[in-house]
Order: sequence, then structure tokens, then C-alpha cells
Amino acid sequence: MNKKGVKNLAESNNIKGKEHTKSLKPGCLEGVTILDFTWVLAGPHASKLLTDLGATVIKVEQYKTGSTERQYALQVSPNGVVQSSYSINVNRGKKSICVNLKSPKGMDIIRELIAKSDAIIENFGMGVMDRLELDYESAKKIKEDIIYCSITCFGHWGPYSHKPGYDMIAQAASGWTTQSEYPQIAPVSIGDTVAGIHAALAIVSALYTKQAKGIGQNIDISMQDCLFTLHENSIPWYNTGQAVGESVHMDKIGRLHPGYAPYGIFKGKDGLLSIANIAESRWAPMVKVMGEKYNWLLSDSRTNTLANRCRNTTLINEIVEEWIMSFDSVKEVERILEQAGVPCMRARSVEELADNDPHIAIREMMPIVEQPFIGPMKMIGSPLKLSETPSCIRGYSPFIGEHNNKVLGELLKYSEEQVKTLYDEDILYHEPAVERL
Repeated sequence: MNKKGVKNLAESNNIKGKEHTKSLKPGCLEGVTILDFTWVLAGPHASKLLTDLGATVIKVEQYKTGSTERQYALQVSPNGVVQSSYSINVNRGKKSICVNLKSPKGMDIIRELIAKSDAIIENFGMGVMDRLELDYESAKKIKEDIIYCSITCFGHWGPYSHKPGYDMIAQAASGWTTQSEYPQIAPVSIGDTVAGIHAALAIVSALYTKQAKGIGQNIDISMQDCLFTLHENSIPWYNTGQAVGESVHMDKIGRLHPGYAPYGIFKGKDGLLSIANIAESRWAPMVKVMGEKYNWLLSDSRTNTLANRCRNTTLINEIVEEWIMSFDSVKEVERILEQAGVPCMRARSVEELADNDPHIAIREMMPIVEQPFIGPMKMIGSPLKLSETPSCIRGYSPFIGEHNNKVLGELLKYSEEQVKTLYDEDILYHEPAVERL
């Protein structure tokens, strides 16, 4: 991206209030409408990506209580309005409507919205959308070329498809859990977020096909499938060994990798340093800065080539950690290795990343957003950097039912009187905070 593109992106992420969206450059998905029946993380993460790319995402929330992620920590109550950090993160820029789906009139509204939408995304358990008669076949009868994306733990067919599942279940089912030296839950919901990324990619691909061929389609995303495809070594090692008549199992992964060296998270006296030196050209420069004591590493048959180092990972990693521990500060080790061109990075804390990391700041990954009742606050920016059609935060996280009037009035052409009647008949709802915006 050129400097002009970076400048434009930076300006687009400086979110100051409601007028901000009027000045944004259109995103890639400008003009695309997505009806969002998602909750918790996998689905909301996918629709967040699509929102950042410029799509109008209409989030259909559970009547009066709102989507489940609104109940998750961290809960704060500035100015008497309860808000969730979880919901603020995954729902920024979306349009919230709150419709009573137990009412025939409420369902009529949803069907009208389907007719106006390009795509539907949902991540409820198997059978939920069928019971609501909002499954793919029902939606297709309303709009023939609808794109319909479902995210579940195990997909819509197969012997596990009936099982309920969350991120941790997908981690166990995909083999991720058993690959760790010390089994633990991943520090981020990798199953949810990876499935969300794949879902967003599939929807964008289907939109391209729809534009080219005029057809919609049903998209089935399995969290287990998505995590399974990310096995870099364990499954390929096993498959390759099996094909040639050998039994090959990669060692468990801890902080030091069993298949590459030096590659891992190394301990220092005052912190941790990540090193990934797996290029032949960078080995000699690293040994040189380590000092004469370690010159033998360049000639020893266990350490003189990349292939040999990968066969003797324990030896290499122990020696490198011994050298690092000879310093009082990992910052000093990082400086020395950087000068030698060795890929390394001191492990950053949450506080450093949010408050002080210069690269996070210049890449607009922590823009300031005006969240009503909270005020200016940092939010995680979009990692997709496009110079002409930027992906960026396109508004604050909405309140329950905040956009009922806007969506029904502008998209469905309902009159103010019709909307008022729907409120009177307990078909529409918005939380009290909406009246204070």
C-alpha cells in the first residue's frame, strides 16, 4: 500500500461520532445487504469482517433481551447504560433490529428483509432456523438468488452434525487439543474466529459468483473442518509417512517447536523472546553474534545445516536459551538479533499493545471510537488494508433495536405510523438507551 493509501486509511479509522460514516470512502461491499442471525463469536466475527468491508449488516436480535454476547464480560455501566466489551468488539458498525419472531407480523418483516437482502448468515444449532422456517430452502422461496451461510461446529451432514458445539469442542474435535505438550484451551477462540474468516471469504466468493452468473447458493461452514485444514505438520507428517509405509508422529507442541530450530518462545531473565530462525542464510549471522563460545555450531554435523538442525531441535533450542539467559534483559537480546537480521520479537503484553506499541498504532489497529455513553475508547481495527476501498470500523456498536426505524423506513419503506403501530402491538422493541442517543 502506498503512503497515500495509508493516510486515507488512517483518516477513515478516526471515528468521532455519527457524522463519521458520511465521510468514509466506500468499502468493497458497498451496496451489499446482509441479514445477520448470529450470536456469540463465529457468526458475529464473520459479519464484523463484512461490515468493515462496507456491507450493510442488519443484526436481528433476540426479542427484548438482545443477542447473547451482550451478556458476556466485561460489563460496564457508564451513565446508567449497561454495555458489554464482548458485544462492542464484535458488533461495531452493524445495524440492530429487534423483532418479535413469535408474532406473524414479526415474521412478515423478516421475510420482507430477506427479499431485500443479498445474503443471510446464521450460526445457531442444527434445526433452529428450520423451526423458524428461515432455513435455506425457505429463504430461497422468498429470493431465488439468496446466499445463505450457516456456521456450526460440525456442519450440516456427517455423524457429528447433530452434536452441539462451541469453540473448545471444535478444538478437541479437530485435533488441536492433543497437539499441545500441556493440553489447554487456546487463549483466543481460534475455532470461532477461523470459522468466521472462512465464512466471510465464502460469502464474498458467492457474491462474486452471484454477480457473474446470477445464482445464489447454500454455504455450510464447519468449525471442525476449518481448524482441521490448519494442521501444518501433524496430519501431513502422518499422511506422508503412512503413504510410504512408515509411522510418523510429530512431538507435542510446547513453547519450543519440535520440528524446527531455533523456533519457539525462549525464556530470558526478565521476559520471553520469540525466535523463528529457519532460513539457512540467517543461521551463520546468528551464531556470529552469539560469540566465539558457540562457533562450533557452524561445523558440528548436528547443527551445520537446516535439515540437521530440524533433526536436533532439543539441542539447538537448549543452547539458544542458555545464551539468552546470559543477558539481564531480553530487550538487549532482541536488539542484537535484529541487527543480525534474525526474525525475533519480545513477547508483548496487552498493555503494551493497546497503549504503546508504535506498529499497532501506525497500522491503525487501535483506532479511537466514540461509543455512546462510554465516550472515546480504543477498538481493534481491521487487518484488511485496501487503499481505494478501505476495510475499517464504520460505526460504534449499536444498542438493541437502535435501527428499527431506519431499516424499516429506508429499506422496507414503512411509514412512521406503521412503525409506531408495530411498537404498540409488541412487534418491535428497542432498549431505553436508544431514546437517549
